[in-house]
Parts: sequence; C-alpha cells; structure tokens
Amino acid sequence: MRLAILAALAALVLTVDLAAAQESRASRNRASSTEASTTTSGSSSQTTRRPRSAAQLRNDQIMRTCGTEWRRDKARLQAAGKTWRSFLPECRARQRG
Repeated sequence: MRLAILAALAALVLTVDLAAAQESRASRNRASSTEASTTTSGSSSQTTRRPRSAAQLRNDQIMRTCGTEWRRDKARLQAAGKTWRSFLPECRARQRG
C-alpha cells in the first residue's frame, strides 16, 4: 500500500516537473522567435527608437549633475533639512543658469 502511494506521488512530481520544463522551453522558444522577428533586417515589424532631442539630452545631463552633487553633499544637505525633492528644483535652476 505504501509503495503504491509513493509510486503515485513520484509519478505526480515527475508529471509536474515535466509540465514545468515544457512550459519553460515553450516560453524560451516564444522569446527567441520574438527576438528573431524584431532583429531581422528589412522586417516591417521592426521598431526603432527615435534619437533623444537636444532638450532631453540637456535634461539628462542636469539630472546627472544634480544627482552627483546630492550624493557628494548629502550629509550636509540633510543636516540643513533638505531632501532630494526640495534640493532638485534648486539645483535644476542653478544648472539652467
């Protein structure tokens, strides 16, 4: 009796593992076929990203500069009661100068 129960449990575990492996394999196949379709040259479904505008690039640089300044002076600024949310508008105004 115990042997039959153990055999049934083992079969159930193997079935679940097999189903999970098949699902994993199927999802990998779907992902690789999706990647292949988006990287195929000359494909009409291929999407390209627009280049960032000058204003976006300038904003990126301001955010990097302000983030660096915040990290460098964080202890002093927090001791003065500043938070990132209150510091950022001031920093952005200084950077736009």
